[in-house]
Order: sequence, then C-alpha cells, then structure tokens
Amino acid sequence: MREKMNIITYPGETIMELLKDKNMSQDELALRTGYSSRYISEIISGKKDISSKFACALEYVFPIPMDYWISLQKLYDDFV
Repeated sequence: MREKMNIITYPGETIMELLKDKNMSQDELALRTGYSSRYISEIISGKKDISSKFACALEYVFPIPMDYWISLQKLYDDFV
C-alpha cells in the first residue's frame, strides 16, 4: 500500500500564491494590512512566522479566516 505524501509549505508561500491570484503586490498587501513591506517580505520568504495579529489582518484582506492562518503556521511549525 502506498502512503500518501503530504507536502507542507510555509505560510508565506500561500500568501505569495494569493498575491499572484489577486494580481496584488507585496507593497499593496503591506498597505492593506498596516504592516511594513519589509515585514511582508520576511513572512513571504519564511523568515517570520504568522502571528495571530497578522492573521487577523490577512483575514481582513483575503476571504480566509484567521484560524486558517494560525493552523497553517502551527502545521508548518510542527512539521519542521
């Protein structure tokens, strides 16, 4: 029996894909969330984790609940 492979990615990759889908720049996301462009860049590059405060800001920008972002970060943290 073959095992299913789960691919775990850091949350920044998901944000990057959403930005591409919405044709939105990192600078625009920074403006919409109230975080600096540098902070956004560090999240996307995997240098920073998604905090609950930032997850709340993402929920405001994208139609994705805050709990999803927190769970995604936890899943990644548990895997690595």
